[in-house]
Amino acid sequence: MHLPKPLADAHREYLIDNGWWGQYDPAGSGGVIGGASDEEACDHVVNRFLNSAARMQYACSDPKDEQADVRDAVLDQLAEGRIHVIDLAAGNGAGTMSMLSLICELRCKGLIPQLPLNVSVSAVDFSPAALNHFIALLDKLSPWLASAGINVELNLCHCDLTVLGDFSETLDGFFTDARARSVSRFLCVISAISGAKKEGVEPIIDSLKHAAAMLSHSRRSSSWLWVEPYIGKSWFTTLADVIRLTLTKIQHKFLSKGESFSLTVDVPMLEDPATRSFNWKDPHNGKAPLSRVIVLAFRNR
Repeated sequence: MHLPKPLADAHREYLIDNGWWGQYDPAGSGGVIGGASDEEACDHVVNRFLNSAARMQYACSDPKDEQADVRDAVLDQLAEGRIHVIDLAAGNGAGTMSMLSLICELRCKGLIPQLPLNVSVSAVDFSPAALNHFIALLDKLSPWLASAGINVELNLCHCDLTVLGDFSETLDGFFTDARARSVSRFLCVISAISGAKKEGVEPIIDSLKHAAAMLSHSRRSSSWLWVEPYIGKSWFTTLADVIRLTLTKIQHKFLSKGESFSLTVDVPMLEDPATRSFNWKDPHNGKAPLSRVIVLAFRNR
C-alpha cells in the first residue's frame, strides 16, 4: 500500500524544515505515546507519523474488502457538505490527515465526486507540542486538499481527557460551534490510544462515554471510527462495546474489574475484532514494513 504522495511530501518537508530529517529511523524508535513530553511528541511525529497514517488509510480504504461497512461510512460522511470532526487524543493528527488525504486522492483520480466539503476539526489532546505538529503539517497539506474541494478548519483543544469537567467544557464549545453553523453531521475519530494500556486508558473512559452520549442525540447523524494497532487484550473489545452501546442508547452496566472490564447488557456483545495485517511502502526509505490494524466503527440510530 502507498500513502498519498502529497501527505508524504508534507511530512518530509516538515522534518527538513525543523532539521529532523536525519533523525528519521522508525525501526529504531521506541514507539512511545506521542505527547508525554515535548521530546516524545517530536519523536512520534518524526518516526511514527507515517505508520499511524498508513493504518488509518488501510482502515478507511479497505483494499481487501474485509470491512466494507467502515469504508462506506467514511465515504458517506465525508462526501459533501459540512461536517464536524472531533479527534480525541489527536496527537499530531496523523489519523485525521490520512483520512482526508485518502478522500482527496480518490477525488483527484476521479473515483468519487468532487463536491464541496467543509470539515471543521476539533483536535483534543493534552500535549500542546503534539497539537502544534498537527497544525503545522495540516498547513502544508491544506492547498492540496483545497484543490479537490476539501476545505479544513482546525481548532486546537488543549484538554486533559482524564478530567471530565475539562473535556465537558471543550465538548460544549464543539457543539455550540456546530449549532451556530447549522451542522448536524459528526464524526468522532480515535487512533492508537491502546498504547497507554488499560491503566492509561481507564482514566479517560468517562470522557469517551460522555462524547458518545452527546453524539447519540437523535437529531445528530454521528459516526465513531476507532483504529488501533494489534492489542491482543479483551479489555479493548469490552470498552468498544461500552462506546457502541452509549452511542446507540442501549442500557448497560460497565465496571472495571481487575485487569479487565466487565459489561452487563441484554444485547449481543462484539466479538474480538480481527487483526488485519498489511505491508505499506515507506516513501522516505523505500522499505515495506508490516503493520497491523484493528478497526471498529459505529453509528447512532
